Amino acid sequence: MLYRNENEHGCIILEKAVFAKIVTEIVAQFNGKVLISNYKNKATTFAAKIGVTDDISNMDIVMGEKGLDVKLYIVVKFGTSIGMVTNTLIKDIHDKIYEFTSVEPNSVAIVVTGMISKNIARRNIEVRRGIER
Repeated sequence: MLYRNENEHGCIILEKAVFAKIVTEIVAQFNGKVLISNYKNKATTFAAKIGVTDDISNMDIVMGEKGLDVKLYIVVKFGTSIGMVTNTLIKDIHDKIYEFTSVEPNSVAIVVTGMISKNIARRNIEVRRGIER
């Protein structure tokens, strides 16, 4: 259990898989130009790409003291703007998680672990946005 909220009407429990599903759907909007990876620069398997398995193990989703922290590892196809991808992912992940769950993320971080051309070229670029209060 990652998130629990009890009130007079009942109890809401959200598992890590709920947040991971939201993130996976946001990454899918890039139509294959962005793939979920892991911290070792290994892109997801074919089965994960078609939805047979989820990429939950490749995401760091933690409920910390200040709130929800999301860290996503990705690889980007050559020719795709890293700045555009990371900024769009950060904004969309933050907005959609809040819209669907009413849980405001404390921070969203995107780590670009590589670029895909013929082979995967290693990179280690982290872009993070925290909550401005």
